[in-house]
Amino acid sequence: MTKQIVPLLSLLLICACGSTQDNYKEITLPDLMRKKQHGGKDMVIVDVRSNGEYYDSASRFRQSNIGRIKDAIHIELRELQQNPEALKKLEPYKDKEIYLICSHSYRSRAASNILLKNGFTNVSNVQGGMTEWYRRYDDLTPFREAYLESSVTYRNLSPNELFDQLSTNKNILLLGIRNTPRFFYDTATIRFYTYYPLPAKTVMFDYADSLLVLQEVQKVKDRPVVLFNLVNNGAAELAHWLANKGVKDVSYLVGGPNLFYETVANRVQPALTNKYFKKQTEVEFLTALNYCAKKDKKSVVLVDLRHDTLFNKVNDGVKHDFKHLKNAENFFVGKGEGMFEKQFTDKRKEYTLYSENGIEGLELADALSRKGYKISYLVGGTGRWEWYMNNVELFGCNDMLIK
Repeated sequence: MTKQIVPLLSLLLICACGSTQDNYKEITLPDLMRKKQHGGKDMVIVDVRSNGEYYDSASRFRQSNIGRIKDAIHIELRELQQNPEALKKLEPYKDKEIYLICSHSYRSRAASNILLKNGFTNVSNVQGGMTEWYRRYDDLTPFREAYLESSVTYRNLSPNELFDQLSTNKNILLLGIRNTPRFFYDTATIRFYTYYPLPAKTVMFDYADSLLVLQEVQKVKDRPVVLFNLVNNGAAELAHWLANKGVKDVSYLVGGPNLFYETVANRVQPALTNKYFKKQTEVEFLTALNYCAKKDKKSVVLVDLRHDTLFNKVNDGVKHDFKHLKNAENFFVGKGEGMFEKQFTDKRKEYTLYSENGIEGLELADALSRKGYKISYLVGGTGRWEWYMNNVELFGCNDMLIK
């Protein structure tokens, strides 16, 4: 899905919960909508997100307001975990096909396991969750009007839509919004975006400068306005505020620059991404699909940047437990560039660095690229790799995560 992603990644980390199990079935959102379109009378969709997410009423983190499937039953995951009465609400549907969905398919997997443990047998997880409406925009466009509803005052824009609009030279005003760092990952985000490619011609604003944002928007009059988060939240909140101020064509970019970069990198040749992004380092950023598609993978040295105590430790994945990527060598990022040069002396080779969450190691990657190394960095790390395994049907490297 990102198919996201640091703001997106932080949301994924918050959503991850529950023990891993794979006895439930899997279904893509387009396939689920096709079943619904053909009158699936023996099916029920259960949305396990929070009340704010489901009703598009979250006010502090409006980026979570991405709509809901019409007629879905809503029961929060925490209710299923903590309140036995919540399960009773689903008893009337025990003989039906039950499809669990959340935002990114983390909570829905936990909910699927809960149902299985309580005697429900026909349980399926919806791969990728509600964000698939935006990651797989083209596939799901035929179903949007009939089955997706939302009460937001602005428009939620998919990365694919933004890419298509920019490809046709649509004159879009892109606004990147920074907010005051509040959590540890906000500080990491600031460092992260020192190196990560940002959409070209983006105008940066602080969330506190809302009046300056309004003035900038009023200057361009009829140009479409697209906002995205850079540090913390604020872009969706400003989109809501601008819409209430009478700005007609204002959108929030779902997934932010992270998912937008993944989308573009997965659709065009890596060299063509420079048309849409401002490079901030000579490090090449690869998605899991980009790496998987490489024909000369044997000539690439994979470097796992985690501490050596974690390299062979089993990670509790969402669906598959894993240790590290196949054929990877271990180099702890904390050792620094000098020790890297001693361990990896051949600068003619290509080195692909990765971390667990796709945040750590960019400073090292940049420093090595300045010293003549050919360095690429795996977007989203092993966490995002596992997401591709679980949610992308045509992903051809499922065997690369060593279990």
